[in-house]
Amino acid sequence: MPEFCTCGAELPPDARFCHKCAKPQRDEPVAAELEPPAPPPPAPILPLAPPKPIGFHNPLAVRLGFMTAMLASFFNVLLFYAFPLWLVAAGFLCVYVYQRRTGEALTMNNGARIGWITGLFSFIAYTVLSTLTVISLIQSGEYLKLVKSNPVFQQQQQLLDTPGLLVFEVVFILTLLFVVFTALAIAGGVLGAKLLGKDRPAAVR
Repeated sequence: MPEFCTCGAELPPDARFCHKCAKPQRDEPVAAELEPPAPPPPAPILPLAPPKPIGFHNPLAVRLGFMTAMLASFFNVLLFYAFPLWLVAAGFLCVYVYQRRTGEALTMNNGARIGWITGLFSFIAYTVLSTLTVISLIQSGEYLKLVKSNPVFQQQQQLLDTPGLLVFEVVFILTLLFVVFTALAIAGGVLGAKLLGKDRPAAVR
């Protein structure tokens, strides 16, 4: 530590600056400027999972199709002549509940698929109920009474005596019912996807 400054002034002990010319008398450590910490990297944006395709590999679609089909079958038992209305409503309802459960807007193609599933279950339920009804009528003896009193049942009895013709008519009726049931439910599914999908974001459609 010098006792005199270069200007000739006597310095007090441990002086940092000259009291006469203000010259620094010792080197001061320069505090290193701390760099601001780097901002954390942005969180990765995970891509949205694609919606599950509508089909029998989609458990929710199958479950909802079965439930709405059973509901339509219940109303068919109460008022069969309005079955077109129940089937269209079942397809529409299945699309509505599916979109509420998943938050996905169904395209018209997917609406048709989920309507087809509903129509298939409705056809199966109707076929099973009709078969059980005929069996119960035969076992109870009511079928013979209907054959004697109703011309329609008399024609059916004639078909029973002709196995080849009976098989053809059964296949024809079942095919026709399958087409009608599935077509009506598909129409309800397409209608539901078209109307209910308007309020959904286009990104998820």
